[in-house]
Amino acid sequence: MTVSLKEDALVLVTDDDGSLPLGGSGPLGLYYHDTQYLSGFALRVNGHTPLLLSANHEQTYVATFQLMHAGGAQLGTARHAQDSLSIRRTRFLSDGLRERIGILNATPAALDLVLELEFETTFKDMFAVRGYQGVDDKAEVAPGRADGERLVFERVGRDKVRRTTEITSHPDADARDGNVLTFTRRLEPQAVLTIELAVVPREDGTGERPSPPRFDDALDDLNARYRRFLRTCTRYETSSEGLDEGLIHRSALDIRALLEFPDTGPFPTAGIPWYAVPFGRDGLICAYETLSWDPDIARGTLRLLAKYQGTKVDEQTEEEPGKIFHELRRGELARIGAIPHHPFYGSVDATPLFALVFAETVRWTADRDLWKEVLPAAERALEWCDGQYGDPDRDGYVEYGGRQNEMRNQGWKDSAMSLSYRDGKWAELPAALVEVQGYVYAAKVALAELYAVDGDGGRADRLRGEARELAARFERDFWMEDERCYAQALDAHKQQVRAVTSNAGHALWSGIARPDRAALVVRRLMEPDVFTGWGIRTLSAKYPTYNPMSYHNGSVWPHDSALIADGFARYGHREEASAVIEGLVEAGKRFPNARLPELFCGFARDLRFSSRPADYLVACIPQAWSAGVVFLCLKSILGLEPQLADRRLRVDPALPDWLDHITVADMRIHDAKVSFKVSRSRGGVAVRGGGARVLRAA
Repeated sequence: MTVSLKEDALVLVTDDDGSLPLGGSGPLGLYYHDTQYLSGFALRVNGHTPLLLSANHEQTYVATFQLMHAGGAQLGTARHAQDSLSIRRTRFLSDGLRERIGILNATPAALDLVLELEFETTFKDMFAVRGYQGVDDKAEVAPGRADGERLVFERVGRDKVRRTTEITSHPDADARDGNVLTFTRRLEPQAVLTIELAVVPREDGTGERPSPPRFDDALDDLNARYRRFLRTCTRYETSSEGLDEGLIHRSALDIRALLEFPDTGPFPTAGIPWYAVPFGRDGLICAYETLSWDPDIARGTLRLLAKYQGTKVDEQTEEEPGKIFHELRRGELARIGAIPHHPFYGSVDATPLFALVFAETVRWTADRDLWKEVLPAAERALEWCDGQYGDPDRDGYVEYGGRQNEMRNQGWKDSAMSLSYRDGKWAELPAALVEVQGYVYAAKVALAELYAVDGDGGRADRLRGEARELAARFERDFWMEDERCYAQALDAHKQQVRAVTSNAGHALWSGIARPDRAALVVRRLMEPDVFTGWGIRTLSAKYPTYNPMSYHNGSVWPHDSALIADGFARYGHREEASAVIEGLVEAGKRFPNARLPELFCGFARDLRFSSRPADYLVACIPQAWSAGVVFLCLKSILGLEPQLADRRLRVDPALPDWLDHITVADMRIHDAKVSFKVSRSRGGVAVRGGGARVLRAA
């Protein structure tokens, strides 16, 4: 088991007792900008490693570890030891790793104590740590050197960046031998020794913003930053205490922990521990999910992606004019071009999603500055979709796979086997994915609305016309009459990949589906081979390549199911939407700390044994678009729809049976904040409060 912490661009992954194994070859460590600034961190008391009693890391940026030392006692005999030391480690991330070690002499006699702290670092790039495609990184364990009272590790990389790890302690160590700091004390009965450490990573002398020097002041400052952030977000209170104190509270903290704060504004990094960097698709979907909770996330996401929007053709990085990046890395290997992630543009859906989320953000915020600033980037994104790069064969569909790519599949289901024929053979590329055509359609419809409100009727009409033509082609080419569902994709020969997948549900979320066929898709996706009771499977259990333990061929991804539920609600199928949402909420309650993971296995829910979802063992926890699920689900339940023309919020609630009321406080809509309550009564569901800004559905 590992413990992961994150704050801004800092990520710490340790063993369950808070330590980092020595030896310089493992993946655990303190990372900053994709570089392992600390790879080893051992704590020894009188020559022995303490035993772990408990650990708490629910907050994602702060953790505590309770350990004990009993003269070398081993697990299983330690409980009999009378003479022992209590060791408590408390830590958090701010400008670096800040840690307080407290050792209590829980014995009736004085004793001599020797505390040793040993550190190692390799300055390895994260891609080298993870063994990415055999990249060569010659980094070795670096020797430490004394710099005044500091222990300093240093390496100048092949990118000419000087990276340092600076370690200071208070009080100063009594001795230093290489990379080992030693503290020697005689502790009286019930006396406590307290050591405070700061481990600060820097690039060419700079790093994260400095925090107050005192441990407690720095922690108070960090907690205050969290409180300030959460005060700007919509507050929800429901009739379900488990939902309020569990999924809603947990998700709010996780999203804040996953944020980075570049000069363009907050951006949700994808997931802890190995993907805590900007991803285009992940960031955009999380931004969409949280528009009704914190629209500033969408603003920051759009601005960062626009900053890096493609301007040229680059075969290695797959950059193209107008394209939105897939993944941005900032380590040594990215800087020297040994990996293509500086950034890497290998995604077919991030570009139409960018235009879609831009339009939705303006609809929610009425932000004229954002409209003027980002509109050119949104138009360039549509040009990519319609032009020679997004649609090279000019058949009217956005597709991918016309050349050898680092990633074979470039939709959100980006594993190699996620697009296969019934015999298990990979579908021939290039392929046009069902959901991507929906994203293009939704982007054009939403942008058309904005142009109409802005007085540009000509551009609005052209976009609406293009959307209608796309929808007609889509119905002709993607519909599978016998399956009552849309095909997963069209392959290189424009033949359907005839799999029933969750992708089809995105056609409802985007609005491209014809209403009568949307109703059929709803019923199809709610059948037992697709709906597990916890969520929608990525692939029907009837398809030959189905595997409930796979990454994309039968697993359940919470964000995927939440988007589908939102699509169900869009077409008026509120009962089915509520069933999917209930499954997700119940799943979330059963995971540790009420945290929905990136994905879980697609086994059916067994109510007889009150089972919980089976873990997908290497899922990111937390993960941005999973943390955003609960806010999209609340939006779907409340039936929220921004009305930009008259600056109002339409509320059309459909409370599920397990929820009696939802109170919404300080939701930002356009240039105002609204508060209202939705509750069940004998006469139905009522909406109270909100003033003239809230439009109640008839």
